[in-house]
Amino acid sequence: MPASPAESLAITYEAEEGVLVGRWRRNHAEPDLPEVFELLVEAALKADHCRFWLLDLRERTWHPPAFKKWFDNLLSKQVVQVLGRPVFLACVATEQNRADIESIATQVRLRQHAQEEFYPYFFNNEGAARDWLLYHRQQEKD
Repeated sequence: MPASPAESLAITYEAEEGVLVGRWRRNHAEPDLPEVFELLVEAALKADHCRFWLLDLRERTWHPPAFKKWFDNLLSKQVVQVLGRPVFLACVATEQNRADIESIATQVRLRQHAQEEFYPYFFNNEGAARDWLLYHRQQEKD
């Protein structure tokens, strides 16, 4: 049975930094990913159309087919339409996922997302992910 979105992802808005944080909880049954998308967008809209997201993927299985499809089709193409452009997404993954992250297929997808002004970037360290988001947030203010 699929997990409910609230069981799958904890979402908080860190107003001081202007960052929406989604933390995937321990790996269990596949959630309804379109509902997870709706929760993320709803939280971003309530947070003044926040376009700086940190997704902690360390507790998730790396790219099951449904998750990959959700990320490529629903998240990247629709989030910019709802929130505006650009959207910056820092994904924190485990070191075991480095080969997948650095693969040619992932690099091609990142370039495709950039055409939509959706900029996902992968990190294995949350501090570096936050620094990257805050850098881009500051650039937008200047």
